[in-house]
Amino acid sequence: MARKELSEQERQQIKTSLEETRKRRKNQFIKVVELKVNCHHTSKETYKLFNQYFKEAKWVYNDMLSASQTRNIFDYTYTEHKEIQRLDKDKNSITEKVTIPSVYHRAMVKQVKTNISNLSKAKKKGIKIGKLNYKSEVNSIPIITGFIKIKDNTHITIPAFSNLKVYGLDQLDKYTNYEIADGKLIRKSSGIYIKITVCIDKKEQKTGTKKTYKDVGLDFGIKDNIITSDGEKFNCNVRETEQLKFLQKQLHRKQEGSKRYYRLRSQINREYEKIENRKNDASNKLISYFNKHYDIVYFQDEQIANWIKVKHSKHNGRKCGFSFGRQVQSSYLGRVKAELKLLEPSGESFMISKWLPTTKFCPRCGSLNAITLGERTYHCDCGYSCDRDIHAAGNIKLFGSIKRAECLEQASAERVSSISEKLALLAIQKQEALDEAKKEAASL
Repeated sequence: MARKELSEQERQQIKTSLEETRKRRKNQFIKVVELKVNCHHTSKETYKLFNQYFKEAKWVYNDMLSASQTRNIFDYTYTEHKEIQRLDKDKNSITEKVTIPSVYHRAMVKQVKTNISNLSKAKKKGIKIGKLNYKSEVNSIPIITGFIKIKDNTHITIPAFSNLKVYGLDQLDKYTNYEIADGKLIRKSSGIYIKITVCIDKKEQKTGTKKTYKDVGLDFGIKDNIITSDGEKFNCNVRETEQLKFLQKQLHRKQEGSKRYYRLRSQINREYEKIENRKNDASNKLISYFNKHYDIVYFQDEQIANWIKVKHSKHNGRKCGFSFGRQVQSSYLGRVKAELKLLEPSGESFMISKWLPTTKFCPRCGSLNAITLGERTYHCDCGYSCDRDIHAAGNIKLFGSIKRAECLEQASAERVSSISEKLALLAIQKQEALDEAKKEAASL
C-alpha cells in the first residue's frame, strides 16, 4: 500500500504543533513513572492477551530483520506485513497473522529503524559496532505519545486495554500540572509493568530545600564501600539470597527445554529482580541521606567497572592475577555514582577527575607520598597522619571545592591562594621527578 502524501496545510499544522511542543518542553522536566498492573483485579484473558502481543512483537522484530536482507529496511511499513513468516521449533516455515494493535505494530517498526539509524551514526563516528540479532523473546513494546490516559487514581487507558487497574499512580499526586508523553509496556518475571514518561512544569520542582552549610567528600573503596570526609562508613553490598543459590542448583539438574526448566528459570529471574529492587532502594536512601545532611557532595570519577577486571603481576617469577570482582559484584556503588552524576546540574554534587592524586597528596605540606593497598594509614614526613580512606575523602572535598570555586568564581581569595600554593608545589615536585627520571635514562 502506497503511503498517503500530506498536503501543504497538513505539513504546516504538524510543523506548528512541533514548535509549540518544543516551547513547552523548555519549561518542563522529565520524570519516568513505573506502574505495575494489579494482578488481583486483572483477568487471565487479559494476561493471555498481553503475552500474545509480546509474542507477536517478537515476530514483527524478526520479520523486519529478515526483510532487511532483501530490501531497504526503511521502506518497511506495518500495513504491508499483517502476515509474517516464522520458523517453528523444527525449523519449518509457518505463516502467522499479526493481530497486535496497529499502535504497537507501528511503534515496533519505528524502534527497529531507530536502532539501525543509531548504529549507523555510531559507525560513522568510528565506534566499533555489531549488528542487530534475532530475538528469542521481546519483553518491551513502545507506546506512542498520545495513547496513554489516566482515568483516576488507580486506572489508566492504553491501546487495547481501556480500564487497566495499576499500582503507582500516587507518584503523580504531588504534581498538578503535567503532561504524559510516550511510554513502554514491559514484561518482567514479577508481572506486567507500564513505564510512562511525564513532562512536569519546572515550577513544581523541589525548591527551597533547607541549607545545612556543610559539604562532604566521598571516597569509594572495596573494604568500606563509601567513606565520607567526616569519618562515616557505609557498606553498599546486597548479597545473593540462599533461595537464589538453591534455585540455581536445581536448574542445573533439570533437562533444558522441559516445563520445569522454564519454571525454575522464571523463578530465578524473579529472585534477581528482587535483588535489583533492593539495590535500587538502598541506593536511593543513601542519596537521600546525603542530600538531607549536606549541601554539596564531592566525589571522584572512579572507574568501578575496571575493578572487576583481572590485573596481572609477578610473584616469585610467576605471573599471577587478582581482581576485586567478588567484592564489587554485589555492590551498588555504580548506582550511587550514577545518581550523584544526575545531581550535578542542580549543584547538589560535583565530580572531580580520576587522575587527581587524592590518596598520595598531603593536604598539610602538598607533598606526594606513595602508599600501597595494604597500608591503611597515611603518613607524611611533615608529621601529618590520618586513616587512608578518610584522608582520601578529605582530599576529594578539597580538590572538589577548588574546581567548583574556579567554575563558579565564588571562593574567597585567601582559600584559593593557599590551595593554589599547594597545587603549584605539587606541580614543581612532579617536574622534579620527571627531570630525575630523564637524567637516569640518559646515564643508562
